[in-house]
Amino acid sequence: MNTIDHLVHMVNQITRNFGTLDDKAAAEATAKHILLYWDPRMKNRIITHAADDGSDLSRIARLAISIVEKRFGSSASDSTSMSA
Repeated sequence: MNTIDHLVHMVNQITRNFGTLDDKAAAEATAKHILLYWDPRMKNRIITHAADDGSDLSRIARLAISIVEKRFGSSASDSTSMSA
């Protein structure tokens, strides 16, 4: 499994863990988890993947990633330029 496949698997699995919540709450809880625990490079990769295609992401995962992008987005470009 390559890195992006692993990240997709993880985010889809996280959303399933919040499956008893309504869609908005599950997306919010997933986004909170990603923002708290994922490395900036992981966040950047999943945001980029969701923007490029993301067809392998669940609907809730895509919602969560859009929340992450809004909250993390400005620092994501800073992190990317630092690693280049």
